[in-house]
Amino acid sequence: MIFTVREKENDPCIRIIITDKKKEKKDKKEKKEKKEKKEKKESSIHNFLDTWKKKHNDKIYFNFLIDSHELTSPNIQDCYIAIKFIRKMKKEKCQYLTHSIIVINNYTVRNLIFYIFKIQKPVAPVFIVKNTTEADELRGNIDSAGIESPLVKCFCEIHESYYISNKVDPDNYIIDTTLEAIDNIDDSIESLKHLTLTEEK
Repeated sequence: MIFTVREKENDPCIRIIITDKKKEKKDKKEKKEKKEKKEKKESSIHNFLDTWKKKHNDKIYFNFLIDSHELTSPNIQDCYIAIKFIRKMKKEKCQYLTHSIIVINNYTVRNLIFYIFKIQKPVAPVFIVKNTTEADELRGNIDSAGIESPLVKCFCEIHESYYISNKVDPDNYIIDTTLEAIDNIDDSIESLKHLTLTEEK
């Protein structure tokens, strides 16, 4: 995955664009040169995480608007790196990330995000919307009324946006039913495995 970080001066919103890794055609000469150099390139997810860490270390409050509408094939290794980073950041006493808005219009990517946050709760509240127009509108509502305002909750319900809380006992709006469905699927798989083992005995 390619993470492009865009920051504006005096703007607390950091825009992140995630796209698929570009497939470039290379001739034999280029391939040979690459082997000779033997350079191990660092995943671009580190650009995103380094930006996050820097803002945190500088004690600057900020938020993310992450656009992944062009992403079709998520990198599982990058997801694992993100989970480890979030787990580490959760241990910090003070959090400077206030919230994140993620644009997702791909079923696979959305379900992967749900699983990531089922494994590791986010550092700050996360909103999942379908397009950039909704993302900008939601951002305006949060800026004017606050994250936990009735306006933001109403927006999420009208636009069928998902809200993922970072709290232990959360109010997750629409996502509650989705996570419940995932739990039921998990339970069904475990029940099926148990039944199969019982029959084998």
